[in-house]
Amino acid sequence: MKVSYNWLQKYFDTKLPSPKDIGDRLTFHAFEIEGIEKVGDDSVIDVDVLPNRAHDCLSHRGIAKELSVILETPFKEDILDRKSTR
Repeated sequence: MKVSYNWLQKYFDTKLPSPKDIGDRLTFHAFEIEGIEKVGDDSVIDVDVLPNRAHDCLSHRGIAKELSVILETPFKEDILDRKSTR
């Protein structure tokens, strides 16, 4: 799955580490990184998501949640976690 570094950054208020560092940390904790390529002013991280992690990590939001735990960095307010008021 190809993940945009710039899109990942939108899930956090604090600056993320470099794309290479993110790739290293994801590899150490949960995933294999197929490669990182520069595309314009963005970097695209190619993450190999195993079938047992597909239910929670086949999206930018899922990878961002995983990074939040790995980096011990708070996740920006998540619109999908809001409780609806009726």
